[in-house]
Amino acid sequence: MPRTVVKILIGSAVAMVALIILSGVAGYAVGYFFADDPDAMARFEAAVAPVVLGVLGVGLMSAALWTAVLWMRSIDEAAREAHKSAWFWGGSTGMMLGGIAIILSFLPQASEWRLPFTFFDRDDPAIHAAIGAYAMILLMLLGYGLAWAWWWWKRR
Repeated sequence: MPRTVVKILIGSAVAMVALIILSGVAGYAVGYFFADDPDAMARFEAAVAPVVLGVLGVGLMSAALWTAVLWMRSIDEAAREAHKSAWFWGGSTGMMLGGIAIILSFLPQASEWRLPFTFFDRDDPAIHAAIGAYAMILLMLLGYGLAWAWWWWKRR
């Protein structure tokens, strides 16, 4: 494995451990300071949680993109072509399957569909949209993985 790839993997692992530790410390601190006053905690969550989650989301996605760019620059041309082909064919096929589900959701019968479970005790449109986005990403990643394996299998 090239040195650059090892360096990126080690840096990513260190960043992940640091994020886990920071999250634990932050959670402990918030719990400690608001343990005596649950109403203050509710007000704090309403005011600060969207900002914290937004900043965290932007930071994590930026770090993921940065790591992916460094990694793509460090691999050889064959591996790069395998990933581009897999994202085009596999990701597009997965998105097509998700698109079929979206089109079917316009049928009148779709108003009767219910999820048999809830997430975080929620059953509102926002969580359904999040579940749909997550399902679409999973379909795209599944297609990508199959297409990537197929690309390498054909060229073994």
